[in-house]
Amino acid sequence: MSASENIKNNELIEVVALAMHNTVTSKYMLARRGPAESGAGDWEFPGGKIEAGETQAQALEREIMEELQFDLKPHSLKFIGAHLHSYPKRNIKIYLWGVEVDHEPKFVLIDHDQTGWYSVSQIERINLTEGDKFFISLLK
Repeated sequence: MSASENIKNNELIEVVALAMHNTVTSKYMLARRGPAESGAGDWEFPGGKIEAGETQAQALEREIMEELQFDLKPHSLKFIGAHLHSYPKRNIKIYLWGVEVDHEPKFVLIDHDQTGWYSVSQIERINLTEGDKFFISLLK
């Protein structure tokens, strides 16, 4: 199904995203979309589509392992909120989940070309994807 058919048929794409919070620095990890990805150069809370039969937590664990080679299973996930965002060619419902760490883990970047740690006030000033901007107020 093409993106325009997605909008015409009002199909909703459901995705999960991760707000990894460093409790020592009080900063959140963001990832920048790589040059081969749609929205290249935009920063985001990493994650991806929920596949059929997956819970949100399962989808998030899979996506973070695929994109960053980081295992979320030993960590406690906390639901932060959801947001419906309409992009020009698709409607996306984003479910943001949080996890707390006390250090900056090392990642292997697959779909992204950079990660960084940012305070909420810094996040407000960077090129965050439109769909993720809603969550800034929830993180304050």
